[in-house]
Amino acid sequence: MRVSLLICLALMAQLGVAAQPACQVDNPQLQAMPDAVVTVQTRAGSQFEFNVRLANTPTTRAAGFQHVCAEEIARLPILFIFQRAAQPRFHMNNVVAPIDIAFIKSNGEIESVQAMQPYVMGARRKPLYFPAQPVTAALEANPGFFKANSIAVGDRMSWRLVPVASQQ
Repeated sequence: MRVSLLICLALMAQLGVAAQPACQVDNPQLQAMPDAVVTVQTRAGSQFEFNVRLANTPTTRAAGFQHVCAEEIARLPILFIFQRAAQPRFHMNNVVAPIDIAFIKSNGEIESVQAMQPYVMGARRKPLYFPAQPVTAALEANPGFFKANSIAVGDRMSWRLVPVASQQ
């Protein structure tokens, strides 16, 4: 029995089936993002809220979900706020899992929802993701988040900061 266990462990180690490290967040900007609440008003008339992190500075917007494990990406979406309407370009450098993104116009209307894929190591082509028209915000979330919550183009979003005392 003991020999069988040792052989099994040795095979697992050789095959790379060893214990996976815990989810690590090597992104101080992500950890520093304030919390916010997003309210969605669908065209069908329903309304609901969910929590997000708020990327509202150049540093936090640049960091996004880079150097973060897939579990952390799934945990809480990031809302990117821009100072003025623009057509920002999003990339997937240093991002380990797919992400869906909704681009939001200045009136809160969702302009588009796109599926972003991590880059393949060594790939020459690294696509950028951007809206067709100027927007003032973008929401990055786990793949399928928008579909699972029946959030679609034309729905409206608004947001508010969570008071610091509530974040503790």
